[in-house]
Amino acid sequence: MKNLNVTKRGNVYQYRFEIEKVNGKRKFITKSGFKTKNETYVEGQKL
Repeated sequence: MKNLNVTKRGNVYQYRFEIEKVNGKRKFITKSGFKTKNETYVEGQKL
């Protein structure tokens, strides 16, 4: 896993991280809807 980013969007938090490059373009996995920053970070680490 590369660089887990946790950000706040409105009233919820989201995580996003880069998985690999495909044809020279970066691809990301993003999931949002978490109530706390810590909860978001823990779920992102599970991947």
